Amino acid sequence: MPVLTAATWDARYAAGRRYRPVSPEEEELFRRTVGPGAGRHALDVGCGTGGFAGFLHALGYAVTGTDFASTAVSLARAEHRAPNVNFACMDADGEWQELKSQRFDVISCRLSYAFIRDKEKFLNRVRKHLRPEGVFHVMTPCADHVPEPRKGTGLTAAELEELRQGWSQSSEYDLDSEHKWLAFTC
Repeated sequence: MPVLTAATWDARYAAGRRYRPVSPEEEELFRRTVGPGAGRHALDVGCGTGGFAGFLHALGYAVTGTDFASTAVSLARAEHRAPNVNFACMDADGEWQELKSQRFDVISCRLSYAFIRDKEKFLNRVRKHLRPEGVFHVMTPCADHVPEPRKGTGLTAAELEELRQGWSQSSEYDLDSEHKWLAFTC
């Protein structure tokens, strides 16, 4: 898959491109498996225009959404103005300096994990920033189930297997014919 730059994503968002909204099935899985926020803290990596961050906030989470496309972050800030919802430009493949030593109860990577270049380094950062018993949530297309032009937006079977390694607990569901919904606990 070619590397997509922040400028590429900025151009897509500036042109009005929006991506998959949170489905009722996805909402139900999250509520049942991860649960309400009750003031807990969530990090939404690759938040785009903030749709999932808005869902998390509605569940009672204090949310930090990050994306490396500044246009997406600007749109998210405009669309999701609420107490305890913040958005920041941050490259998931970067050093996460913006987060300092913050720890989260939930870290979500919805529709963005396939685009992470160094997945091992990324997962190490996720584990570092998760609180004990914290949940890492991933919703992703599967490369074997998406049309040929979009194969690069999904995870291969090998990448899914690597993602499953090193967690104390996991939940996994076929959300629909193309997407997996996964939650992992440290």
